[in-house]
Amino acid sequence: MAKLFKILGSLIAVLVLLVVAAVVVLPMVIDPNDYKAEIVAKVSERTGREFRIDGELKLSVFPWLGIEIGDVALGNAKGFGEQPFAAVKRAALRVKLMSLLSKQLEVDTIGLDGLQLNLARAKDGRSNWDDLSKGGQAADGDPQRPDGGGGAAGLSIGGVRINDARVVWDDRSSGQHFQIERFNLNSDAIAPGRPVGLELEMSLRSKEPALSADVRIEGTVSLDEARQQLDVSGLRVVVEAGGEALPGGALRAELASELQMALDGKRLALKGLKLGVDDLQLSGEINASDLDTAPAFTGTLALAELNLRQWLATQKIELPAMADETALNKLALRMNLKSAGGTTRIEDLLIELDQTRISGSASLKGEAIGFALDVDAIDADRYLPPVAREEGQAPAAEAGSGEEGPLLPVETLRALDINGSLKIGRLTIKKLLAEQIELSVAARGGKLSIGQKVGSFYQGVFDGKVDIDVTGKTPVMQIRESMSGLQVGPLVKDLTGEDRFAGEDRFAGKGRFSADLNTRGNSVKAIKQSLGGKLDFRFEDGAVKGFNLARIIRETKAKFQGQSLPPDDAPPQTDFSELSASAVIDQGVLNNQDLLAKSPFLRVTGKGTVDLAADRLDYTVTPVVVSTDAGQGGEGLEELKGVPVPVRLSGSFAKPDYAIDWGAVLTGTQKAKIEEKKQEVQQKLEKKLQDKLGDGLQNKLKGLF
Repeated sequence: MAKLFKILGSLIAVLVLLVVAAVVVLPMVIDPNDYKAEIVAKVSERTGREFRIDGELKLSVFPWLGIEIGDVALGNAKGFGEQPFAAVKRAALRVKLMSLLSKQLEVDTIGLDGLQLNLARAKDGRSNWDDLSKGGQAADGDPQRPDGGGGAAGLSIGGVRINDARVVWDDRSSGQHFQIERFNLNSDAIAPGRPVGLELEMSLRSKEPALSADVRIEGTVSLDEARQQLDVSGLRVVVEAGGEALPGGALRAELASELQMALDGKRLALKGLKLGVDDLQLSGEINASDLDTAPAFTGTLALAELNLRQWLATQKIELPAMADETALNKLALRMNLKSAGGTTRIEDLLIELDQTRISGSASLKGEAIGFALDVDAIDADRYLPPVAREEGQAPAAEAGSGEEGPLLPVETLRALDINGSLKIGRLTIKKLLAEQIELSVAARGGKLSIGQKVGSFYQGVFDGKVDIDVTGKTPVMQIRESMSGLQVGPLVKDLTGEDRFAGEDRFAGKGRFSADLNTRGNSVKAIKQSLGGKLDFRFEDGAVKGFNLARIIRETKAKFQGQSLPPDDAPPQTDFSELSASAVIDQGVLNNQDLLAKSPFLRVTGKGTVDLAADRLDYTVTPVVVSTDAGQGGEGLEELKGVPVPVRLSGSFAKPDYAIDWGAVLTGTQKAKIEEKKQEVQQKLEKKLQDKLGDGLQNKLKGLF
């Protein structure tokens, strides 16, 4: 028995000696560089490209069976230049020898240094890898292709390490050119059922648009075979970019999330999503399904409260001047997203902008946009430019070149496909207050319709509609508007900004107006020249406070006569019971024949034309004193009673010239005096006849006079 063990020990010793000898001697006997030329020739033959191995081949046997290769390059396809398609400074792959005996494949860290990959597409659409993708594929049933048989029962890799890789993409058909530089990838050991930590960093460079970005990605990847799902926990992406295409020329963004993806590529989920760009913080989650057939998405997004003005400043985005420098100090948002069948919907939308809350929903399907929004209250004046301007600075209209451009973006309007509504509870704009506003917008096929309703505008109700048709060569517009119950006093006060007089509004009265207009053209001049339609207005029970027109007339008359008026206790105001007019507009010329203004002592009529395109008017206003009763403010105007005073207005509408027809005034005055004398004589004659002839005969003769 002892002799047997001795023999077995000797055999084992011999085997160990043979293995050791093989490990030591085999690399010394077999030099892989002896086969370099044959390898180069075979690869060149199979690819049809030049293949080079400028570095040495190194072989290891035990305990790791591996090979290391350096300075390898594969030539480019014909017509794509002399630079290599791919090149590697160093590549290494080692497999643990003893693990193969138990059908376990244990691979050491896979290393790849200095990879350079040049990808290109020619103007005719050819790429420089087309020839490689067509060759080297084994056909079904090819004996060279493994089919079943014993394989490794398990695979483990010590990790993957890629250092300083570079990939260039040059698309000459579209002009795109970008490259990935300093690409580094490191992973933990890879084994079935074990999470794998990954770290990746790279730099992106683009010519069009000019952009550069440094990207860092890290996370832990795990495979759940039971659920056929790939999970990435602790996913973190950091991007630091710069370029002309970015607001302010620079951007730093950080994304964090938990990612879940089905192995068949049909499902994807981002949980605990957080995206930050400086102080801007967006959070939520996104779920995607049926990615291979009919992609559908659902999710929620929320923007944490943000000082928008300050954030825009950090992004070097300059805001236009605003009347309120504290505007845009607060912005917050949240919404639900749904996308399926080509339609994306935003539901349960809530936006908080300063003191304004906006809620509602929106949808997008192709080019079609739909929305239904509700705004509680907004002071638009806060966001408009300041009213005051620096000394010497011309308003925008004056500072321009004077050249008239198109008013409507015709091509944009033709492409619009919108159906939406907007409600505003309370709106302040240009110091005017409107409440209960309802706006509707419908645009499709080059036709745009805008509906407007205001439930309360200085106690009045407004209803309007604007239709714009840009289907033809020249835009056509139809405007229909009406208002009733308007209180003039508060409106004029807010419109002009004038103070109140003696605690009351300077103007009083209520009114209405309506307009039905049409025009065509795409410039102010063309619109004025083609304007047509009709309009009318009427104001009642009004007063202009702060001056008394009757007293002004009396004072003027007294000065001409060298007299002075005694103190007057009448309130400093001019009353009118009615102010109305209607007009017809044809080819930009407004024609009015029925202007009428009534006050207790004065009647004013007017008629004439206004050429809106030429900015010229030819209009006559004729006031007549109809009462001289002291209680109505007409005391002292007896001489002008019943006398028309025609005032002709001409010239520019903005700065009209005026002339009084003194001849008509004089004629009217003389007629009034003659009529007065006639009445006086008639009264005296009638009195004498009554005294002498009695009432009976006097009545018979009365008609003669």
